[in-house]
Amino acid sequence: MQYTLRVLFVLAAMTLAAACGKAEVEAPAVTFTPDNDIVGKPSGPITVSYRIIGKPVVGQPVAIELKFDSAFGDQPVAIAYRINDATALRLADSQPAALTVAAAVDDAGSNQRVTVIPMREGRLYLNVSASVDTGEGSMGTVTAIPIQVGNAPRPVQENGTAGTDENGDAIRALPAQEN
Repeated sequence: MQYTLRVLFVLAAMTLAAACGKAEVEAPAVTFTPDNDIVGKPSGPITVSYRIIGKPVVGQPVAIELKFDSAFGDQPVAIAYRINDATALRLADSQPAALTVAAAVDDAGSNQRVTVIPMREGRLYLNVSASVDTGEGSMGTVTAIPIQVGNAPRPVQENGTAGTDENGDAIRALPAQEN
């Protein structure tokens, strides 16, 4: 099914490009033909959708609207927010790091708003985990929400020492740490 949707999307893009006067667009070669209708990775039991409200600016709070769609119907959803780099992004003082959202009354999903404060420019990430307790245990999903602040890309951190091996192939030596 997803494979068919991909093919239809490529055909629609080609038609749109031809209508815009860019008929030189060619369809990519198909390099994978599935044996069945299952294509792509399996998804978690909870889908997390998001929308960043406004333009993120260093030092200013930015709100992110989240929507949680659970495959478990009326079960409450436990939500936790995590930031890997505290020098880049932080939760607002009034923002709890974890909470539980009641199940949606209808199929509209549960909505939540989280407020973060960017501390520098670049691509920053807020990790959102959502889980539901079931009879078989806890099931959940984790989503990394990218937040682009300004135009600066994140600087690349070099680890180890670049060099070549005895065959002339490029290598990167990473020294071991002893405790």
